[in-house]
Amino acid sequence: MEFPKDRIYHSVICVLAFIGYFFSSFSLLLTPAPAALLQSSYIISLISFFIYLPYCLIIWFSYQKNIKLMPLGRLQWSTLKAPFLALLGLYFISLFLGSEDDSWVTEIESITGFAFFLFALSVIFIAPITEEIIFRGFLLNAGMWYGNIGKWVAIILSSLLFAAMHVQYESLTTFIIIFIVGVVFCLVRIGTRSLISSIVLHGIHNTISVVFLML
Repeated sequence: MEFPKDRIYHSVICVLAFIGYFFSSFSLLLTPAPAALLQSSYIISLISFFIYLPYCLIIWFSYQKNIKLMPLGRLQWSTLKAPFLALLGLYFISLFLGSEDDSWVTEIESITGFAFFLFALSVIFIAPITEEIIFRGFLLNAGMWYGNIGKWVAIILSSLLFAAMHVQYESLTTFIIIFIVGVVFCLVRIGTRSLISSIVLHGIHNTISVVFLML
C-alpha cells in the first residue's frame, strides 16, 4: 500500500470517521417523536438506509478523492473460499453454544411483512457496505502504516469495536465470535487489498444469519 504523507494526521482522520459514524444515529433524537421512532419495527432499516449509508458513502468518496488509500479493488472469489469456510464454522459453533439465545433475536423474529423485508435488505446489503467502510476501511487504515505491531493493534481494536457496536446481543460468546469474525474480515481486506472482498464476504455471512432467522 502507498504510504500516507502524514501518518498521524491520517490516523486522526480515520478515527474521526468512526466517531462520526458512532454519533450519526443520535440525530434521530432531533426528530419530533424519537421515543416512538425508536420503538418502530422500521428503526434498523431507517438508520441503515438514511443515516449510515449516506454518511459512509460520502466520507469514503471524500477519502478516496483526497487520500486514495481505501480502493474498492477487484473481487476474486477464489480468495474467499477459506474465509467463508471459517465463518461458516464459527456460525455453527455459535449455534451449538447457544450464543444466539438473545432477547434481540426474539424481537427480530417478531418482525414480519414489509418491515422484515427492509430489515433483511439492511442486514444483507447495507450493513456490509457501511461496516466494512468504517471498521475494515477507516479503523484498520488508522494503524496500517506503523509496522506489523501497528497493523495488529488496528486489527484487534477495530474488531473489538466492531463487536462492541453490536450491543443488541447479550451473550459473551456472541461478542467473542463477532470479534473473531471482525478479525477474519480484516485479514481478507489486508490479504486482497480490496474493500469489495470483505464487503461481499460480510454480505454472505449476514445472508446466512437472515436465512437461519427465517427457519
